[in-house]
Amino acid sequence: MNYRYIIMNLVFIISFNTWANIEGHQIKDYPKYSAEVTILSHGKRLPAIFYGAEGEGPHPTAILLHGYPGNEKNLDVAQDMRDAGWNVIFFHYRGAWGAEGNFSFTSSEQDVTAVTKFFKIPSNAKKFKINAKQISYIGHSMGGHMAVAGMLENPETRCGVIYDGANIGVTFNSSDKEVLALWASYADSLFMLRGWSGEVSSKELTEKGEQLDLIPRSHKIADRPILFIPADSKVIPIAEIDAVANAMRKVKGNRVHYKIIKDDHSFNNSRSKLIKVTREFLNTNCRE
Repeated sequence: MNYRYIIMNLVFIISFNTWANIEGHQIKDYPKYSAEVTILSHGKRLPAIFYGAEGEGPHPTAILLHGYPGNEKNLDVAQDMRDAGWNVIFFHYRGAWGAEGNFSFTSSEQDVTAVTKFFKIPSNAKKFKINAKQISYIGHSMGGHMAVAGMLENPETRCGVIYDGANIGVTFNSSDKEVLALWASYADSLFMLRGWSGEVSSKELTEKGEQLDLIPRSHKIADRPILFIPADSKVIPIAEIDAVANAMRKVKGNRVHYKIIKDDHSFNNSRSKLIKVTREFLNTNCRE
């Protein structure tokens, strides 16, 4: 009888069972979970969903920012990033999809900051097991604009991933009258945005278009990692995405990353690739 073989197998079985028990114990004590959260922004309630990562934490955390009006929510990205050990927060801007208040582009920028500050409050960071030094943004379309603006206005934010992102001060404020008319007509159809219309949209862009342009404030990116993922679709002209990325490339020590995933505006045919690129970038550049 080969006693050495038997002993080695017993050691392996005991080691495996010990590892499995520890792993199972951690999962039992700190499983993945989700929670409904209400966040105040300028006195108005925003509905949010928090996807909590498995494990004791604290965890790196991504704030997921939807587009205009937010039909595509990219929650498959949220689930994957949670599996990769990230918390993910998804919320609706003021006036959008039942959130209190009236919608506007300017107030949406403010909401990103309000949500970021809410989860950086020490008691909230502890409750939700958030590493407050490792908060990043993932934004799609208008949410891409909000992610960039959020980074520029919140210098403590770690990273950003921009899916076919708009520059609202340029994209929605075109000098082409036909393009302006199309955006105004689209705004009139967005019944899920309270207080919003083509007239209101046009007024905000006329009065605050320069303020909403990302390029003049792009120097605030400093050396923080940011990844632009254009789809090169007809919705957001790639030249406008490139203009923002190139402005940031002029910043000393910049860490601008850029990868085209050729697809429609919502990356309907490239979800797995989009998620893989997002996960690899965030795990490589945005967590310790």
